[in-house]
Amino acid sequence: MQSSESLNFSQLSQNHIKTLKDAFQMLDDDGDSRVSQKDLKTMYRSIGKQLTDEQANEMLQVEGSEDKNGISFPEYLAVMSKTVGEFPEDSEIIDCLKTLSGNDDLQIPLDELVQQLREAGFQDPESEFEKIFKDFTARNQVVEGKTFKGSQFMDMISD
Repeated sequence: MQSSESLNFSQLSQNHIKTLKDAFQMLDDDGDSRVSQKDLKTMYRSIGKQLTDEQANEMLQVEGSEDKNGISFPEYLAVMSKTVGEFPEDSEIIDCLKTLSGNDDLQIPLDELVQQLREAGFQDPESEFEKIFKDFTARNQVVEGKTFKGSQFMDMISD
């Protein structure tokens, strides 16, 4: 890896690192502490998909790495930290949902949630979050309209 691409693991929480380690170990089918082209192809076959050699090689490209036998956990962690570091911790999501709902039950009127998402910069939140809204929204019997069930959502995405 190049020096400009320094490993800044301090940006990852211990929970993120543990989750990434578990995922790495699942990918490392042969247990050689490297995720190789063979490991990726085995994993893809297990879910009923085909992966070409070219696709596997592209997935395993790590800038600055000379090793053609796959990637090590530190290399995997460096690659994944670029995206995982962008995801908030569960506690941050809960704090946002509490702010939006005004209480600890995390139930938010769907129309208010959609409006907040628009204000946050989402052009079409109904389409962008359609699956989440479908799975975690119910008609509220007390208040007219639909309610987003934040607690159920957190139960589903939390470890």
